[in-house]
Amino acid sequence: MAAAGIIEAIGVISGVLGIFQFGIDNFAAPKSVGSTIRVTVGLDTKGGLNNAGGDLPDVRLFNEAGGFIGIKAGPGKVKDGGFGDITVKHNDDTTQQPTYALFSANNDAICVAYVSITWPNEDKYTWVGNWGHQCGGSWYYSNVYISGSNEKPDCLWIDGNNDQPQSGFQVHWPEFVQKKDDTPITQIDQGAKVDHLCNSGPPFKMYKYADVKDPKSITYWTIHNKRDEDSTDGTAVSYGPPTYPSSAKFRRSGSSSSSSSSSSSHYPRSNGTVVPGSSNNNNPHFNRLIMSNAAQHTAAGLCESETSLGPDFLNVADGTFCRMSDKTLWPVCDAGAQIVDDCFSLDVHQLIVNGLSTRDAPYEHVDDWTSF
Repeated sequence: MAAAGIIEAIGVISGVLGIFQFGIDNFAAPKSVGSTIRVTVGLDTKGGLNNAGGDLPDVRLFNEAGGFIGIKAGPGKVKDGGFGDITVKHNDDTTQQPTYALFSANNDAICVAYVSITWPNEDKYTWVGNWGHQCGGSWYYSNVYISGSNEKPDCLWIDGNNDQPQSGFQVHWPEFVQKKDDTPITQIDQGAKVDHLCNSGPPFKMYKYADVKDPKSITYWTIHNKRDEDSTDGTAVSYGPPTYPSSAKFRRSGSSSSSSSSSSSHYPRSNGTVVPGSSNNNNPHFNRLIMSNAAQHTAAGLCESETSLGPDFLNVADGTFCRMSDKTLWPVCDAGAQIVDDCFSLDVHQLIVNGLSTRDAPYEHVDDWTSF
C-alpha cells in the first residue's frame, strides 16, 4: 500500500516488473474543466543524450468508451532534463474521465522519461519510459530521477519528421496502476503481463512514422455488457483505423516493405563507435563514451536491445562495455584476471582487439555518470 501522497505505477526494471513511486510533486495542478499532463524528458549530458528536449507533443484525450474529450495542439517546448505541463480543455466542460491519452510528436524530437496526468477530479496516473524500451521503441538512459525516488527510468524517443521511428504513442492510464497484491510473482506471469501491456493494443501502443506520420486515432477496449458471459474483450478504433492493431516493433535494420524509412541512416541520434571500414559521417556519437556505475544502467541491456540508440557505454561496476555500432559486449581489461586482449582498456579508453586499438583516436567526449 502506498503512503499518503504517493502514486504507484507499474514499470520494468532490468527486465523484471517493478513498482515506481511518484510523489505528488511529479503531477501538475489540476484544471477545473480540463486535465493537465506533465511530460518529463531526458537530460542532455556531455557525451550522453543529445537534444533530448524539443517540441512537446500534441495531446488528445478519450474516455473509456473511446469518445473524444479534447485536444491540445502545439503546446510549446521543453528543455532537456525538465518538464512541460500541457492543459487539455475538456469539450463542453465535461468532467468525464480521460482514461486514454494519445501523444503525437512534433518536428523537434524529444526523449520521454515519464508522463503523468491529473484529471479534473484530481485523480492522478502516470507512465514511465521503460515501457518504450521494453516494448520495442528507440530509447536510451534518461539520467533524470523520478522525484522522491532513486529511480532513473529509460526514455522513449518520439519525433514528427522521422528523425526517430516513433511518431507517437497512446496510454490507457488505469492499466499502469499498481493494484494491491496484484504484482505477478512468477517469471511466466510477469512475461504474460508484459506481453499484455506491450502487445494488446489499448494499454500502450507506439505509432511508427512510416505508417502513421501524425497519429490521431486510438485503439481502445470495447465495453461489453457484463451480463454477456460469452463476450470477450475486443478492440475498436476511434477516428480511423491504425495500420497495426498492436504496438509495432521497431528494428534498425528493418524488414518492413517501407524500406528507406526504416533504415538506421534516418535516425541521426543513433549508434556509438563505428566498425572499422564503415562511415561515421552521419554518426553524432562517434566520439562519445558514457561511463556509469549504476545497477540499472547496464552495458548488456543496451547491447541486447535492438532499438537502443546512443553513445558507446561502459559500466565500471560490472566491468562490461557495449560498442553500440554493432551491439557487441566486451569485458573490461583486467591484468589480475588475465584479461588483456579482446577487452576495453580503462587506461586508454579504447577497445583492444588482437592487441590493437579499434579506434584511430581516443573519444573526444567521455561523460562520467559514476558520480551521479
